[in-house]
Amino acid sequence: MSEKLPCKTCGALILPTTALRTDGLCMPCKQGNRENMEKSKERYRQQRAYDPQRAHWHHLVEKAHASDQAFASLTPEEKLYFAVSVLEGEVYNGGMHQFFSNSSGALYNEAVAGLKALGATQALGLLQRAAQVLFGSQQPPVDRHERWQAMPLYPEDELAALPAWSIELEEIDRAYWKDPDGLSQKLEAYLKSTGLLKPFEQPAN
Repeated sequence: MSEKLPCKTCGALILPTTALRTDGLCMPCKQGNRENMEKSKERYRQQRAYDPQRAHWHHLVEKAHASDQAFASLTPEEKLYFAVSVLEGEVYNGGMHQFFSNSSGALYNEAVAGLKALGATQALGLLQRAAQVLFGSQQPPVDRHERWQAMPLYPEDELAALPAWSIELEEIDRAYWKDPDGLSQKLEAYLKSTGLLKPFEQPAN
């Protein structure tokens, strides 16, 4: 059997007959696919790699949902990080309407306090504006059913024009999605400065 030769570009071993046909390149390099293949492998490695922030978040979610009273048992720092992170997730997934419609809306006051503490003034203003659009001068109810009753309804006719409140809410969402405060960076810095991330900086043995 003929000894394999290294590809001129990536070093992968190939048959001499292949090298003759491809000028010394393996087929992925010859076809221009090697770089994409390596990028895909690297993305997969990164996804499988231990991520302290992801580990912390999974731990915090489990802790916050361990019981009906579990959120109250969190430290002030954990409450802040949890509330603002939930706000981020809901708004990027379905907008301010989704945040207030879901159980996440119960965290409105905590999210407001968290944004203030983080200095995220633009996001804070947008959140408070959304609350005013949906609830007027009233405070968003903590109880989910009460929030639903207080929130305006979309028209039943799908062909009807969107109400003014819905249009304004979409404008708020678009402004929030621009991330004027760099909120994810602020949250990451907060995790580190408070020591919340420290127990998760190394994977468990």
